[in-house]
Amino acid sequence: MVGIAIASGYLTETLAEVTNWGSWARWVPFGLISIGNSVLSIYSTRLTGRMNNVGNWIGIINAVLSGTIDYLLGNQAAIVTYPVTFIIYIFAIRTWMRSEKYRATKPLTGTKKWLVMISLFILSMAFSFATNLIGWKNGFQQPLFWIVVIAFGLSLTANVLNAMKLTVQWQYWFVYNFVQLIKALVQGNFANVGKYIYYIINALAALSFWTNLSAKTEIEEP
Repeated sequence: MVGIAIASGYLTETLAEVTNWGSWARWVPFGLISIGNSVLSIYSTRLTGRMNNVGNWIGIINAVLSGTIDYLLGNQAAIVTYPVTFIIYIFAIRTWMRSEKYRATKPLTGTKKWLVMISLFILSMAFSFATNLIGWKNGFQQPLFWIVVIAFGLSLTANVLNAMKLTVQWQYWFVYNFVQLIKALVQGNFANVGKYIYYIINALAALSFWTNLSAKTEIEEP
């Protein structure tokens, strides 16, 4: 990730290069801050993938920084959407603190599973569309608008599933990270390109880890 940022010149990019906030902005190391935030995000995701609640705490910090960076890079709705992610992380922390470490919530089954999953997905996408529509002017005509709508909708779904401590979240994270990789390429945020390639791999590893732990727990239970 750092290598990609250095090779592209993104590491030395300043806030003045992405905003029109005056001469003082050239002293703000925007590229360096973005890379630092990416490192925090990777650490958060890695810990969450290992069922460590510290990952959710770091996720709160990451949500604040990511929302700010996304807004500066053109995601006008970030000021509306990221606070929602912040709130979901708070619920995730509370749920994980009340649950047994290294034990996921029992998966939903039957009709309840499909009802919850489909409803959650539809509501997440509808909320994502509505909030992004508020933050974008002529959003229908901009490819980035639709990428952001899909990405945030998937993120909402996955974050809620994380707050419920369900293993199925990692399947959504896999798809979400692929969409985010496309968004990073469109925005030119090269620090995020390397980050989301790593995330795709991490989502698969976390899915395997959570699935194996769940299977082990079922065997140990009388």
